[in-house]
Parts: sequence; structure tokens; C-alpha cells
Amino acid sequence: MDTDNELNSRIEEMLRVEKENKIHRMTKTDYIIAAIITAISLAGIIWGFWL
Repeated sequence: MDTDNELNSRIEEMLRVEKENKIHRMTKTDYIIAAIITAISLAGIIWGFWL
């Protein structure tokens, strides 16, 4: 029973925090920037092997 109460309180806490938007979520532009940085990094690594 103790674990059920703890689980319910954690779920309620997460719902409350999500409603207050305290959790930063990645936006579409964040994903695009991350993809560009990853692509440039991979291109640099591949280019380094060819040199």
C-alpha cells in the first residue's frame, strides 16, 4: 500500500509540474539546431578520415 501512495503522489507531482511548465521541452527549432550540429560534426569526422 505504501508504494501505491508513493506512486500516486509522484504522478500528481509530475502532473502539477507539467501544468506549471517548469519542465523544458525541446521545440521544433531545438531539434533542427541539434540535427544541423550533428550533421556538421559527422561531416567533420568523415572528412577527417579522408585527410
